[in-house]
Amino acid sequence: MKEKGILLPIFSLPSKYGIGDFGKEAYEFIDILNQNNMKYWQILPINACDNLPYSPQSYYALNENYISLDFLEEEGLIEKTEVREDTDRVKYDNFKKKYYYEAFDNFNKNDDYENFIKIKEINEYAEFISNLREESKEYYLFLQYIANKQWLKLKEYANSKNIEIIGDMPIYPTFESSETKYHPEYFEIENGKFTFEAGTPPDYFNSDGQKWNSPVYNIENMKKNNYEYLIKRFQYYLKLFDKVRIDYFRGYDSFFKIPIGKSGKDGFYVDSVSYDFFDKLFQNTNIKINDLIIEDLGDIREETVKLRNHYGFTRQKILQFTIDLDNLYDRDNESENVLVFPGNHDCHTIYGWYKTLNDEYKERLKEFLRRNECYDINVNIGIMQYCSKCKAKMAIISVQDILGLDDSSRINFPGTVSTNNWSWKLTNFNDFRERIKDF
Repeated sequence: MKEKGILLPIFSLPSKYGIGDFGKEAYEFIDILNQNNMKYWQILPINACDNLPYSPQSYYALNENYISLDFLEEEGLIEKTEVREDTDRVKYDNFKKKYYYEAFDNFNKNDDYENFIKIKEINEYAEFISNLREESKEYYLFLQYIANKQWLKLKEYANSKNIEIIGDMPIYPTFESSETKYHPEYFEIENGKFTFEAGTPPDYFNSDGQKWNSPVYNIENMKKNNYEYLIKRFQYYLKLFDKVRIDYFRGYDSFFKIPIGKSGKDGFYVDSVSYDFFDKLFQNTNIKINDLIIEDLGDIREETVKLRNHYGFTRQKILQFTIDLDNLYDRDNESENVLVFPGNHDCHTIYGWYKTLNDEYKERLKEFLRRNECYDINVNIGIMQYCSKCKAKMAIISVQDILGLDDSSRINFPGTVSTNNWSWKLTNFNDFRERIKDF
């Protein structure tokens, strides 16, 4: 039987506090997945960040916005909270902060807390962010302790309901981060200044390429230390999650670097950590190949494919990119070691994609579904049926596609800066509870 799951970021959960979190709605979501025989809940990165999930300020610290006020109240750390109007957009503001201060003032340190704050990287983040925001380091140690405790309790509940969490590992931190402050030797830095920025070369969509506001790694220095910096990160992530999706797998084979102050037209590719790193990762840890899922979309060179196939990684497949409507077949349907999505966080929803097609191609898509015995009048349900029938071993559908929503509910429009990015959320589970049955 095919393994199935649902994609929903934490921030997109319903919430009476303006942003989805590790609270009771997350537990309710897990119950719905369990009741409908789902195996996976895939989330987006939950690292501490400045509202951009793929630009973490730390690979070890969690996003404090995801702390549940309800559970702080149950622990007696805060009094009764105010309730906000629950809309379909995240409110990125400081609403929770007064409650965090209250909880911090009422918190009594214990052995569990003392053991947690011994984690070197947590201390580094707390010091970094306290200096950045001119607040107490102890306050941020407390927030990280609470966030970590609430997350691991949620993961434990998911596992008790036979649900595995697929977490997401961004490839680069942001420039201003605890990673670059305390581990500068692992980044391209000269005389205290970054020399290169990560990004992509010019293409059809971006004539100047993309710049990611992230540094690139110093591969030679990583090699000298047997990749300890990266290996430790992988090990930590597999304590937080059951499986880890590796963002931008191409970057582990080769990556694009752009001189600071220049455009993507001036950038170039260089070799990355490749086989040497993965050999050491699997030889020196208890991490298994099946613990990892790779994102290998976009411009992939032959060497990246060979690296992927050498280890037998499960990879991603996006139906919007693989369905050939001119010839009415799925170019990738013979592949079995695949996680199939109609689209991910950077893509159109199914209906958003459908609306981009002209009338001829809309009919061709319907004919493709009919040929594969997917007959539902609703194109999103037809696509879900196809995901269930195709040869991929895993299928994951976003909540938006379960609900048949258009691009107004899209998670991210790459290459744009907008309040519509990273902000869509559910207001309740009523429709989802019914429509998940179609998957």
